[in-house]
Amino acid sequence: RGVKITVNRYERSASARVACIAAHGTDCGVCGLDFASQYGDEFLGLIHVHHLRPLSTVGSTYEVDPVTDLVPVCPNCHAAIHYGGT
Repeated sequence: RGVKITVNRYERSASARVACIAAHGTDCGVCGLDFASQYGDEFLGLIHVHHLRPLSTVGSTYEVDPVTDLVPVCPNCHAAIHYGGT
């Protein structure tokens, strides 16, 4: 017998990601890591983008402002930010 679990799914915007990176660059906003400088040009542009305001807390009509609502972060810092479910 299975258990039915219902979850909310929030879509991320590829254009908001591009606009965030255009505004803030690809250095981690927490630790300053630049993947290309650290690991070589094949890592140029590699970065996560973190929502400062979790999508689960905003309504469906909310429009993300890529400059004020998003920040580029490296995967390690992104994991640390979300550690414990925050």
